Amino acid sequence: MTRKLISAQEHEEFLDKFDNYLFDCDGVLWHGNVLIPGVLEAMKKLREKGKKIYFVTNNSTTSRASFLKKFERLGIQADIEEIFSSAFATASYLKNVLKFPEDKKVYVIGMSGITEELAHEGIQSCGAEADSGLIDNDPIPDDPSIGAVVVGLDTQVNYKKYAKAFTYLRNNKDIPFIATNEDTTFPIHGSLHPGAGSIAAPLITALKRRPDIVLGKPAQNMMEAIFVQYNLEKSRTCMIGDRLDTDIDFGLKGGLETLCVLTGVSSEQELLDPENKIKPTYYVDKWKEAFSLYDKKGNSTVSSTNLGDLLRGLGQNPTQAEVRELIKSVGGSDKQEVDIDFGTFLTILTRPDGFKPAGSSQEFIQGFQVFDKEGDGYISAGELRYVLTNLGEKLSDEEVDELLKEVEVGKDGRINYVDFVTLVLSN
Repeated sequence: MTRKLISAQEHEEFLDKFDNYLFDCDGVLWHGNVLIPGVLEAMKKLREKGKKIYFVTNNSTTSRASFLKKFERLGIQADIEEIFSSAFATASYLKNVLKFPEDKKVYVIGMSGITEELAHEGIQSCGAEADSGLIDNDPIPDDPSIGAVVVGLDTQVNYKKYAKAFTYLRNNKDIPFIATNEDTTFPIHGSLHPGAGSIAAPLITALKRRPDIVLGKPAQNMMEAIFVQYNLEKSRTCMIGDRLDTDIDFGLKGGLETLCVLTGVSSEQELLDPENKIKPTYYVDKWKEAFSLYDKKGNSTVSSTNLGDLLRGLGQNPTQAEVRELIKSVGGSDKQEVDIDFGTFLTILTRPDGFKPAGSSQEFIQGFQVFDKEGDGYISAGELRYVLTNLGEKLSDEEVDELLKEVEVGKDGRINYVDFVTLVLSN
């Protein structure tokens, strides 16, 4: 029976139950280049408790080396040996299982993640990004050097790539047809885009042939490779993901307990649907829980007047001006309150740069120093009001009045702006 983790005690019991955690990435750790709130804190806590963490992703667009750079950029501690991607699994399978001949090449519909991992294993490849700009309809000769066709997510897929892959597989039915994974969609910016499974679908239809091997979740080839490589104990290992049909199914088929986080593809409604056959052991819904706290009308919406507070509660730092622009984008204004449903809210929450860090205290102080003509650390209350109402935050006069209530204004009407910045940021 699926259990929703709500209380702090339930979360602690969950952490104590396992030694190893397999994390999906897209929709669990991040959306595109946007870090999901709470991830850094969760990773830190697991590391402090001595837990082993592995990142298992169906994303074949990026090599492990490039993934590691992304982890570093987002501030997530990781080692390249902890990253297990479908691109790496594909290259490893070709080399170690198929014993791919050195004189053969792999034709790739996909991106640099696949070709880089193939090259790392000493396997030649062609196609991929090199064929992205081709639009001609010239004849495609048979190429005896092609020893396999690999299909992954390709954001620059075109007819020529399909025609080449089709020709190689049709003319030589003995060469393997490999899919890095069969995700039909993947989450980005609060929405869904076609995934690697959708990229492979036209070839499957045209050839009337399924891939000979699928490496990504929920296929168990990747699970077997993970447990062999890391020597893990299944009863002490948990799979964490955002989608039922890949991550959770992958864990369940591999004999693991699973946790579904509702920050990506699958929803609570889908999870609890009686028709759903893929039941995670546990699930959590942090974003929905926070959203529900602001659902004052009980109609599964939040008022635009509460949008700023809700975003800040989830770790974002929007200025008042940004909040006003976001409200305007959904049809509201300072004078016109609108109700925002959860889907619209997710789009707002996962917008590009939504989780950018707030400016440092030094950056704010440097902004005020422009108006410090005497260089003594003070500016007039009027100058401070001008900065706050016309630059950066663009607060209203009423909002500035609230801030100034907590600040000591000298007899000469001047304010120590260093103290002011410290006070505001501490709140």
